[in-house]
Amino acid sequence: MKTNKTIISTCILLFFVLFQGFSQVDLSMEVPLDPRVRMGVLPNGLTYYIQQNPKPENKVELRLAVNAGSVLETDKQQGLAHFTEHMAFNGTRNFEKNELVSYLQSIGVSFGADLNAYTSFDETVYILPIPSDDEEKLRNGFLVLSDWADGILMREEDIDAERSIIVEEWRTGQGYSQRLRDQYLPIMLHDSKYADRLPIGKMEVVKNFKYETIRQFYRDWYRPDNLAVIAVGDAEPGLLLELIEEFFGEMENPKKAPERKYFEVPEHEETFVSILTDHEAPGIQVQLFYKHKALPTNSKEDYRNFLIRNLYGGMLTQRLDEIRQQADAPFIFAGTGYGNFVRDLDYFSASGVVAPGKVEAGIQSLIIENERVAQFGFTQAELDRVKRAVLNSAERAYKEMDKAESRLLVGRYVNHFLKGRFAEGEAWKYEFYQEIIPQISLYEVNRLAKTLVREDNRVIIITGPESEKENLPGESQVLALFEEVDQMELLPYEERLLAEQLIEVPPPPGSIVAVKHVEAVDIHEITLSNGVKVFVKPTDFKNDEIVFSARGEGGVSVYNDEDHYAASYAGVLVNVMGIGDFSPSDLRKMLAGKSVSVTANVGTYSQTISGSASPRDLEMAMQLMYLYFTDPRDDKELFEVFINNQKTQLASAQSNPDYQFSKKLNRVIADGNLRASSIYDPEELEQIERQRALEIYADRFSNAANFEFFFTGNIELETFKPLLEQYLGSLPSDPENLDSFRDMGIRAPRGKFETIEVGTDEKSQVIMLFTGELEYDRKKSTDITYLGEILTIKLIETLREEIGGVYGVGASGSMGIQPVGNFSFSVAFPCSPDMVDTLIDAAWVEIRKIQENGPSKEDLDKVKEKRRIALEENLRRNNFWNAQMSTMRLYGLPWEVVLKAKENIEAVSVERIQKAAQEFLVKENLLEVRKYPLSR
Repeated sequence: MKTNKTIISTCILLFFVLFQGFSQVDLSMEVPLDPRVRMGVLPNGLTYYIQQNPKPENKVELRLAVNAGSVLETDKQQGLAHFTEHMAFNGTRNFEKNELVSYLQSIGVSFGADLNAYTSFDETVYILPIPSDDEEKLRNGFLVLSDWADGILMREEDIDAERSIIVEEWRTGQGYSQRLRDQYLPIMLHDSKYADRLPIGKMEVVKNFKYETIRQFYRDWYRPDNLAVIAVGDAEPGLLLELIEEFFGEMENPKKAPERKYFEVPEHEETFVSILTDHEAPGIQVQLFYKHKALPTNSKEDYRNFLIRNLYGGMLTQRLDEIRQQADAPFIFAGTGYGNFVRDLDYFSASGVVAPGKVEAGIQSLIIENERVAQFGFTQAELDRVKRAVLNSAERAYKEMDKAESRLLVGRYVNHFLKGRFAEGEAWKYEFYQEIIPQISLYEVNRLAKTLVREDNRVIIITGPESEKENLPGESQVLALFEEVDQMELLPYEERLLAEQLIEVPPPPGSIVAVKHVEAVDIHEITLSNGVKVFVKPTDFKNDEIVFSARGEGGVSVYNDEDHYAASYAGVLVNVMGIGDFSPSDLRKMLAGKSVSVTANVGTYSQTISGSASPRDLEMAMQLMYLYFTDPRDDKELFEVFINNQKTQLASAQSNPDYQFSKKLNRVIADGNLRASSIYDPEELEQIERQRALEIYADRFSNAANFEFFFTGNIELETFKPLLEQYLGSLPSDPENLDSFRDMGIRAPRGKFETIEVGTDEKSQVIMLFTGELEYDRKKSTDITYLGEILTIKLIETLREEIGGVYGVGASGSMGIQPVGNFSFSVAFPCSPDMVDTLIDAAWVEIRKIQENGPSKEDLDKVKEKRRIALEENLRRNNFWNAQMSTMRLYGLPWEVVLKAKENIEAVSVERIQKAAQEFLVKENLLEVRKYPLSR
């Protein structure tokens, strides 16, 4: 028998490389917890995690994790895991109904934005960020958590009041996605208890359950051995442990506590195909799920396998994205992912959105690309790119580990307790990645194609509009696609060679002609020889972050009506077609392993650049900015792919009631002004002329002197100056001919009432929009913002808690200077159609109370405290300072305004808010829009 010596030699070499790699790391070892966290279990079985973290200062993120969700409900309790979560805010041992939310608001914790909770199949989690600079406030935070754990009162009148709020939450979620989900979930979760235990529950149960039924659920599952307390933030670990022991140590487990069972999702040999339609579905989506039992997440080998799966998914998604950009592509967009559906079930998925008539082609393309990998594998260049990206992400996290905010850390311990997920620290992760990722071979990744993509336990879901029902393939046709691919002769993927540099020959540099340092705010004002102005604020807020933006006057407004759509899409098209010699796909490859992002846009009154970079990649960011100014790319094929995909999506969206509402609302607010109109109909896309859009883009970015640039972050100024000279100082400019925006007469109608009828679900929406022209005033701008936050507090108390007519409601206000001084204030909420009049009347009652008496000092103080805390945190964030610099220049305000922000908070008074309500919230300023179902 003849042997192939080359193959044998290759195998020996492969074995040697793998053996050498594995020998360096004992993969059987358990992945350690972050050494900064202190984990333990109290004698009563309650688990705790404690980590001291200095960012942001004076705040601790608290979580109460309950290892119980909807899957543990009995038939008579369906929806009561979620209902129990609601009852935690409706009276506890130490806080009467509404008292809890009111108290937390008084110390700067907002309901919804900060204070929140969620319920899923297997768990319930309560979220509470709490100030830590005051021991009483910190103690009260733990008091709240302990009340949730075993002190929810469950009074009959409070339960009854909450029923209607749950119904409104359910109503808000109704629509085509819910109807389709309710049909395919039982197939995804085939023959398991999960299939019949959606967390929202059944409304007949919610409306009618007996009081003792929910109390029994609470007693059964809210017990120490089923709970974890997680505390991450700016406080001594010893103090946090003392508080956990004090507030939770005396809790007792029930003597006859039910066993916390875990539920399987049975495997199945056959392929399940679900083809579903709905009259309101906005498009056709195909999803291929390859399910399997949840994989372990304990050892280093488990972690290594997790990384290999991520590398595989990242490369395959990149290939699908390249296909998406081809003419006559089989899908509009597509991607792959690996995830966990419920605790017992992991999956690998490939999904896409397809145009009518391309369902089979889309599904087959997803199958083909997996098979192409199975036959030929990925290329080494593909693997190297995705490895660079993964290593870069780990390195950035490591560099920022002393600057990471607590809210970004606390979730890892919640998931460690509930799901057994990895909770390694950034230092260990970075070291492990550096060691293990270079050892992962192309062979190992490629062989996943045969293990992730299986013939058993496979589910295919196709969803689309009712109008396409007759055109969708049947189950047998879908299954036949797999057999067809097996018979195909495929070709390997071809890697396209790219230039090694973004800019082969650097432009001749300009020079810095003036530098001014504003010491009070540590901002450097730099003027370049071409007239470009740059504002730089070096900070130490983050170790590996620089945020930047640029803004020039003019935007779409400087063009005539016939250019409206071309101008409006000019920035979008450049982002679609690329810059220099690089398509968007090429750019992603070039930037793999780099921490840099740059985006250009042409807006209504200005054209902008925005992005971020690590200090190491700052020069690349500057090169990208230079190319966005000087070399937008023309690509007819990418343009046509984009326009055709947009046409397909707009045509499909016409049947969706949410889309119909947005379309009609835009027309109402535009009030007949073309320049305020967006594109909602596919035929309108024909008005976008590619060459004209590129001409407009080039014109908007032709004069760099028309721009001001803002940089904040970890910037070494003397190293940065040459980059400014090289890439911004060399931009074409004409300081003598600067643009300004033009007033196009865009104004929302006032004193008008509109009714919009769309959809069939019994749900409505109300928008009360107050607008008008008014010279900009900083105090009034502050007042209208505060008015929105105060009115939100009152509307939640009344419309939600007293009336029970809404799940969510909000109000917000602002002032601006473009195109003229103006104000805008809105109140919005979804509700039942038969409650619209009642709730609008109730909203006006709250508005009039403020107009006649002013807000209560208590409510004003709540907003002030929230603002104080937000200001303290924002003053240590790069994004905040970047936005502030841009705003100060736009509004012509002195830099020191930022430093006086705390004084401005203290200066806001009851009288000022009352006056703002009287001035702004009057019916002559009002556009009231009501949405009703068509069946009304």
